[in-house]
Amino acid sequence: MTVIWENTVMVVQGHDGFTLDELLTEVGKLVTSLGLLGVQKDNRVSDLPDVRTVRYYTSLGLIDRPQIVGRQGIYGRRHILQLLAIKALQTLSLPLQEIQNKLFGLSDAELEGLTAAISGQRKAAMRDELQTRPVLWREIVVAPGLKLMVEDGWSPESDADSLLNMMRAALHLIIKDQRRPEHDGG
Repeated sequence: MTVIWENTVMVVQGHDGFTLDELLTEVGKLVTSLGLLGVQKDNRVSDLPDVRTVRYYTSLGLIDRPQIVGRQGIYGRRHILQLLAIKALQTLSLPLQEIQNKLFGLSDAELEGLTAAISGQRKAAMRDELQTRPVLWREIVVAPGLKLMVEDGWSPESDADSLLNMMRAALHLIIKDQRRPEHDGG
């Protein structure tokens, strides 16, 4: 099965549908590529749906019931579109009842159009925010002629020892470069 969404193409080979875990993986990739990740204003709303959320949405009628093959629920393209539309509408801080009213009876094309419109608005808002937000830096003088600059709001993704090793390696390169005799190419 192939899911095409704007410039994103997701291919799941050898499948007539998705298991619940595969559905969640595909939806996660698309939510990220559509710019819908990390914009939930309500802390009770998760960025990505999980197994319990999908089952809850199914019980409310927000998404269609899966096709049952043996004991396995099989999900299709429509389920992906429904979940993406729900996540898109949640970025507007709409309650589930209102989302259910908006999605009721929509075709696949309408679900796709709704999600694309909200995604486009989110991406435009993010671009505007990035262009208007000044980048602030903190400057720390380590030694005369040596400054450490840290972007305001930065938080380390590595532990302190790893950061020290990276800084040590960078400083080593600078010192090594300054000791190298200059070549005039002549």
